[in-house]
Amino acid sequence: MKEFEEHKHRLKNETMDTMHREFLDIYNGADIESTESLKRHLQRLYSHTVNHFAEEEQMMEEIDYPNKREHTNEHKKVLSEMEYFLKMEPTLFGRNMLRGYYSQILPDWFDRHLLSMDSDLVSYLTKAKGVLNAD
Repeated sequence: MKEFEEHKHRLKNETMDTMHREFLDIYNGADIESTESLKRHLQRLYSHTVNHFAEEEQMMEEIDYPNKREHTNEHKKVLSEMEYFLKMEPTLFGRNMLRGYYSQILPDWFDRHLLSMDSDLVSYLTKAKGVLNAD
């Protein structure tokens, strides 16, 4: 279970905070002991994340975000990882890898991405809006 921690995860951007809460709601719905549940929730996370990333990338484009390439590459990386685990064979090894990815790698990535890349994007977005509103 991964909680949305206000002091840590809240970026003060309604759109992004909502998307992050939705991600965790989907994530937390999985039964970690059930391969079927993990795959079903990972598929839901994948679909949600594709839309989430598309919105972020549109924001980046609109404000001419200077770190867009790095941020977008990170998006591609995590989507590729999700695809890999969704296609993994249901062997004992595959099930264990899926469980490890879901329970350890994915929540760690969520924190790192949000605290570094997404927080930087929101900071830049806030400054860009301030400049636009000053005109």
